[in-house]
Amino acid sequence: MNQNQQLDVPVLFLTFNRLETAKEVFAQIRKQKPSQLFLESDGPRPDKPGESDKVHTIRKFLLDSVDWRCQVHTLFRPENLGSGKAVSDAVTWFFSQVEYGIILEDDCLPSDSFFKYARELLLKYKNETSIMHIAGYNPLDISLNGTDSYYFTKVHQCWGWASWRRAWKNFSFDIDADDYKKFVHSRKFKQFFNHIEERRYWKRVFKEMTTHQIDAWDYQWEYAIAKNMGFSICPCRNLVSNIGFTKDALHTADLTSKDNNALRYEITEINHPDKIILNKELSDRISEEHYNIPIHNLGKYYLHHIYRDFLLHPAKEFIKKFYKRNNTKGKVS
Repeated sequence: MNQNQQLDVPVLFLTFNRLETAKEVFAQIRKQKPSQLFLESDGPRPDKPGESDKVHTIRKFLLDSVDWRCQVHTLFRPENLGSGKAVSDAVTWFFSQVEYGIILEDDCLPSDSFFKYARELLLKYKNETSIMHIAGYNPLDISLNGTDSYYFTKVHQCWGWASWRRAWKNFSFDIDADDYKKFVHSRKFKQFFNHIEERRYWKRVFKEMTTHQIDAWDYQWEYAIAKNMGFSICPCRNLVSNIGFTKDALHTADLTSKDNNALRYEITEINHPDKIILNKELSDRISEEHYNIPIHNLGKYYLHHIYRDFLLHPAKEFIKKFYKRNNTKGKVS
């Protein structure tokens, strides 16, 4: 879209306490002039001095910066819900009012063409129930060359995304323990995650979410996608950069990560795949490279863990105890 056109797809912008990153992301939204803008802001934490001022400064900045004609909807929370509940409740609020839309958090900086890409795919697959998620982030850290502009995978990426009400209605913040047990022992689960280590990884993650051991929402969303044998769309060129990596960040504290402010690109023409079919090769690469799940060379992986867990670790513990015992004997009381 050029700067003179108004984006006719609703946008949800999620913020909290980071003014500088929020300004950068909002500048990209502002270029698109969405006709419907939804602003969500989680409340300040009572044990964090000064956070209330930060939160209210961001809210004021956003409202003062809307200088185009549009419908503005706000969900400014008086209390803090935490990242998992705040985001998922906001998306539910969003889809209670719109049929489809784009979701951006305050640390997810999109390229200009991300909006065109999301809009075109939202409309193209509006009634294709097997597709549940459109990602803007490419986790493989490369620009994949080829004729297609995107591919289909089984694990979604949530740094800049889009979806439909019809898909989000399958989401639940709470994963029922009995439902979890039934699903992970089902044929559907084995078909969706067809590698043994994949199944082991996602069994553990989904189980942790039955008791909310992690403050998240995206794992529950993946649970909903997997239960419905859904597809996620991933771009072949990265369209969104996470600019929120800091030492005190909740989920993005590793400043050395390749995901930190990854290069993003522009796409001029969107070429669609001929068929809606899982790209197994790239899905496996995402599991291996982004989630550290071994898919291939399992023999090497198991040998490494046997060496580490059954040989190296016990040997280290024995040496520690040996030196501790001898040092204790050598002391004069």
